[in-house]
Amino acid sequence: MLRRLAWTLAAIATVLVATDVWISAQAISLTSETAVAVHGFPFVHGACIGCAVMGALIVSRYERHAIGWLLTTVGVVTSSSLLTEAYAYWVQESDGPDTPVLASVSAWVAQVFGGQLVIALLALMFLLAPDGHFLSRRWRTVALVPLGGALLCLVALFMVDPREYRLIVADDEIDPARAVLLSVGFLMICVGMVLALVSMVRRLRGSTGEVRQQLRLIALAAALAALGLVILGTLQAVNGGEQTWASGVPLYVAFLLMPILFAVAALRYRLYDLDVIINRTVVVAAAAAFAAVGYTTLVVLAGQLVEGRTGGFWLSLLGTAVVALAFQPLRRVVVRLANRAAYGARAQPYEALADFSHRLSEAPDPDDLLPAVAEAAARAVSARGARATLDIPGGPPASGTWGWWPSAPEAVPDEVVPVRTEGRELGRIAVVLPRGRSLRGSELRLLDALADQTAVAFGNTALAGALADRVAELDRATRLLAGSRMRLIAADDAARRALEAAIARNVLPFLQSLPGEVSRARSAVAEGTDPGLDRLVDGTNAALEALRELTRGVFPSQLVRSGLVPTLQSLVARASGGAELVVGVAAGRRYAPRVEAAVYFCCAEVLRAGDGPVSVELAEDAGRLVLRVSGASGRIDRQGVEDRVEAVGGLLTVADGMLALSIPVVGAPAEQSALAPDPGGLLPSG
Repeated sequence: MLRRLAWTLAAIATVLVATDVWISAQAISLTSETAVAVHGFPFVHGACIGCAVMGALIVSRYERHAIGWLLTTVGVVTSSSLLTEAYAYWVQESDGPDTPVLASVSAWVAQVFGGQLVIALLALMFLLAPDGHFLSRRWRTVALVPLGGALLCLVALFMVDPREYRLIVADDEIDPARAVLLSVGFLMICVGMVLALVSMVRRLRGSTGEVRQQLRLIALAAALAALGLVILGTLQAVNGGEQTWASGVPLYVAFLLMPILFAVAALRYRLYDLDVIINRTVVVAAAAAFAAVGYTTLVVLAGQLVEGRTGGFWLSLLGTAVVALAFQPLRRVVVRLANRAAYGARAQPYEALADFSHRLSEAPDPDDLLPAVAEAAARAVSARGARATLDIPGGPPASGTWGWWPSAPEAVPDEVVPVRTEGRELGRIAVVLPRGRSLRGSELRLLDALADQTAVAFGNTALAGALADRVAELDRATRLLAGSRMRLIAADDAARRALEAAIARNVLPFLQSLPGEVSRARSAVAEGTDPGLDRLVDGTNAALEALRELTRGVFPSQLVRSGLVPTLQSLVARASGGAELVVGVAAGRRYAPRVEAAVYFCCAEVLRAGDGPVSVELAEDAGRLVLRVSGASGRIDRQGVEDRVEAVGGLLTVADGMLALSIPVVGAPAEQSALAPDPGGLLPSG
């Protein structure tokens, strides 16, 4: 419930500020000195929204935190004062379209919620900072001083009829009693603010750890506000009390930064990164100064050029956009100066590390990655040179060098930092330092941080290389598979053509003459002469024998029934040109059908292509079946034989007329011999 209330008040403050901007644009030009130096546009408006939002943010974390509710109250009160002041000025000073009574009441309300109440609340915030409690019980009495001063100012305002109140009055028109109350009230508020700062200083001197970090932020906010007040008072004393651009803007910028610093302190957000906060404060201060000077210069010049041609609101909006765009190119220079202001000499290594992170985010080419890593390492520790090395699995390591590096291979670098990820070393970073210099602990930690960032890039590079190798391997396998497929198709076509030619040569001649022979035999039987049946029986037997030979070439049934050794013996016995078989395995030894088929058809291919004596040796050695054929002709289908052997996980070697194949084997169970054969590859050519 309290969180919703806080965010509702923040939304109300935002709406009030937006309404104030619109009304102010109707009354005066937003680029005028009155709008910026007196009314505080746009700095006070941003501070109002900042106070309300930061207060709501604190309340969202700690619902009953006093600093959060005070910030929210300051935001709502200040935005209400701004809106009613702008409306009263519009009607009373710029002849706005409304009744004077309502404008007078608005001017009175603007004073009720004016600076005296805001300063009193700020004093109370300094008394309660950073945890929302007073330094001691005695300091509760001190809180009554600024609150009592605000109450006296309120009493002075109640002495005036709101319906007759004017926003701008001369000093001699103020009632003496009312003037006394206002003077005493403002004095009490100022004393209360001083006492609140004393309380904060005492807290700071006696604090340690986290509380000290919180108070340093609040002290920074107080210092900025004090600087703004000094500038305001000094310049007003010089120019006769007139509030100008130069006198008002520094205080407004301090007011703009105050809610941010209070919120960071109250929320304990990254308190130990105070150097970072100082860094960002310098950046914001530089941006505010640039905006103030640039905005002032731009809108004054542009206002003089286009006066009367356009409204002040749109001119102000245009000036804000132009100043923002103009500041963007200077941002890097400002950030570098802020780093030096916050970190001093420590800024350069971290700038190098930040630049290296930016280069890694751009996904550099692997050829550029290693020199970039070496350069970042050398610049980070001010080394003479550096070398980054990436280990490549299965290949020589890749390296990149920056700066001076010793040419001798045996030279030892001054420091080597491994690049690891998930316990696995991907590479290393080595640096060479100037003579007489060694790395400090902070520099070693910086190199370790650089190595951690490099590990991600090295891992990605290694994965990319492995992926490229895998893709190349898959491409090669694809090409081999495509070639094997084409060879299978060609071998199958060749086998079919050879089978057709063998049938046409050895079987068809008899079958083609068979019908005529049968007709002659029938006529001879009718005439009582010799029908010549013996000749028909011999031809039929010859055709059947030729068919048997052809079927043996397709796949021998003997290989399934009897095994590899008897089938090879039959094959060698039928070979023409003379062949010899030496068997070094048991006659009844059986192997997997694919292994037996591969050995048989490889031997059949060698014998088919042989043109002289061939010696065949079959043996088993260390769990591998070995077939050696000497006297092999160069006309064998070597690719077909190699495909068959590799299909069963074997190796083929051919050298000096010797063909040798080796296939891993496991003893086949007895029932495996009855399984259907699997040729596992090419059909023989005949």
